[in-house]
Amino acid sequence: MKLMTISHAVDEKMAKNDRKRDLFFLIGLILLLVGLPWSIHTYDNYHWLSKTTARAKVFTLTAHSKLGWLPGKAHGYDAITLYSKSRPKRNLTLEVEKGDTVVLKISSSDVVHGFSLKDFGILIEDGIRPGKVVLASFTADKAGTFTFSCSIICGDEHKNMQGTLVVRA
Repeated sequence: MKLMTISHAVDEKMAKNDRKRDLFFLIGLILLLVGLPWSIHTYDNYHWLSKTTARAKVFTLTAHSKLGWLPGKAHGYDAITLYSKSRPKRNLTLEVEKGDTVVLKISSSDVVHGFSLKDFGILIEDGIRPGKVVLASFTADKAGTFTFSCSIICGDEHKNMQGTLVVRA
């Protein structure tokens, strides 16, 4: 009888240690699931900030093969419409002052795109893949109205993938 009591006490102690270990691993898993996306986001913000100056004009653009250039970050499901003829055509216009440092954070919401702003020597031919961000920066050293476009054939509406950069004197 005494032997059973000792065995029972050992089993209870092991079960208690198992619960502590399980709780420790559960907390570690939760921290990993929450901390990993947060740390990636923080690193990306730090990485982008290290490549820009404090006074730079930063624009976030999203390419969509049917809607053209969208301002900000847009996911594929944000750009879905039920009727293809009702899709509004957008001609995105960006405005800066002459002498500004311009930073473009470009992403794609659907297929691989490119980017061309020939007047400032920007040409991204390697591809802007969905979910990835490509950085392009330049100094707006000449005034005028300039056209940017997709440089990789991305679908039937590729010819409409244009935007405008206005550099005021």
